[in-house]
Amino acid sequence: MNAVFAILGCIVLFQILKIISNNPLRALILTALTAFSFGFWRFATENENYIIPIFFSLLGSFFFVKSYVRQAFSAKYILLSGFFATIACLYHQIHIFWFIGLLAGWVWIDGKTGIKRGLVFTSAFVLAPLVYFLVIIFYLHQSLSFYNITHFVFHDYYTGDAGNHLGVNNFLLGGINFIRTFFQVHGQMEVMVANNKLWLVPGFLALGMVSFSILLVLKGTFKRVSNLNIVTKTHILIFILQLAFAVYNVGNAEFMAMLPVLLVIVIAKADWLPLKSIAFTAGALFIWNFSYGIYPNNQLHFNADAQVTRFIIEHPKDQFIAAQPPVILNRYYYEKGNWPENVWPGPDYYQLHAPVNQLKSKIDSALSNGGNVYTDCTGRPEITNRESMLIGKPDFFKSYNLKDTIAVFETGAGKHVIFRVKR
Repeated sequence: MNAVFAILGCIVLFQILKIISNNPLRALILTALTAFSFGFWRFATENENYIIPIFFSLLGSFFFVKSYVRQAFSAKYILLSGFFATIACLYHQIHIFWFIGLLAGWVWIDGKTGIKRGLVFTSAFVLAPLVYFLVIIFYLHQSLSFYNITHFVFHDYYTGDAGNHLGVNNFLLGGINFIRTFFQVHGQMEVMVANNKLWLVPGFLALGMVSFSILLVLKGTFKRVSNLNIVTKTHILIFILQLAFAVYNVGNAEFMAMLPVLLVIVIAKADWLPLKSIAFTAGALFIWNFSYGIYPNNQLHFNADAQVTRFIIEHPKDQFIAAQPPVILNRYYYEKGNWPENVWPGPDYYQLHAPVNQLKSKIDSALSNGGNVYTDCTGRPEITNRESMLIGKPDFFKSYNLKDTIAVFETGAGKHVIFRVKR
């Protein structure tokens, strides 16, 4: 599904870029630049809900750009833009910033009638609360109370899944994941090179192409941009809003998935960027991200999530403390069609979202009742990633006995072990 919507999104993006640049070849190469950026390509191949809303937001931008370039500000274009931007928000709330940016764009077009156009655009958003209410009533089976509505709309904020503070990690991980939105950067690359030095070859090749691309830009003539048109201003605003919220959310890479799309719209008419330079950069992105992201994630298997999920399914009466609860829970749901009742998030999750003593109480209660408790929290291969940088290594299990090895799975990064938790 994501792959299909990624292709459809690229088609819409190509149409937008062709309208802006009036150059089909430039539009095609810029579309390739987006398609091969890791943040976009990655989610086109994974079961995450980030590509589909990008497609609908792009449709919102398409009608905005088409209307502006043709100077045809009909109510039809405005409503279609608002409708698709609203659908994007329904698929993922992070796209509210894209919606806000487009709203600002419609207002900026003409000061005299801008407010009116903004109201027409916003009128489509009435669909959002209607759908929310239907979900709360018929899916969650809850009443339409203020508490239920706010906790549904701002679920990630209340649960702590979305950031609610600023610190050094926000900017550190924000910077790393901004780079990673375009070029894959992950601890698994270190494992790959350690296992086989030939993995250095695509890296050097891609870096050489990027260096050549930079030289082409430096050799060109820089033109000072005196006037940015409304389309460019609008998408710069959206880019800034999306990036700012991603940084606020401790550099969340998922919330940056749309940045390559927005960037190419912003630079579509940047004459100081030679076409050959863009093409070499797109080629470098393909080589780097396929070699260090797409291929290894599909073939080298640096974790044993599938085997762990199978273990949980085969032990329905035993409790399992998962090191990667979102991944395991989702895999279980895909296989069984329901959420597991015997999986607890590991101490890393509690360190971020809840008092870790809650987990200790659950374990002690299960053991006191003669139950079996298993975990892979201390048995995973060590790979540097966002989570390890953010959380560190809490020594939660020091008061328990984890000497009984129940299962060992071989992965591309080493052994993945499941232990039995005992006193």
